[in-house]
Amino acid sequence: MGLWLVNIVGSFIIGIAAARLVKRSAGTRLFVSTGLIGSFTSFSAFSADWFRLLESSLLTGVMYALGMTAASIVAAALGLLAGRKGAVE
Repeated sequence: MGLWLVNIVGSFIIGIAAARLVKRSAGTRLFVSTGLIGSFTSFSAFSADWFRLLESSLLTGVMYALGMTAASIVAAALGLLAGRKGAVE
């Protein structure tokens, strides 16, 4: 559960950063999103959990991967919307 929380919150924050840093250099955007925020999320732990689940049940492993991916994409989209809204006001 903790891994889900970290990855979803990190995705949300990356969405906000993408909206807020749109006028910054590519290097700055990459440093913030991939470097700082990306180090908060944990793809390696996600992969380890996924492989562990795949060993016990293919269906559970696939559902886990699809669920985490979908939740992270939704969180990033919501962060992008929140970041854009905050930048306008």
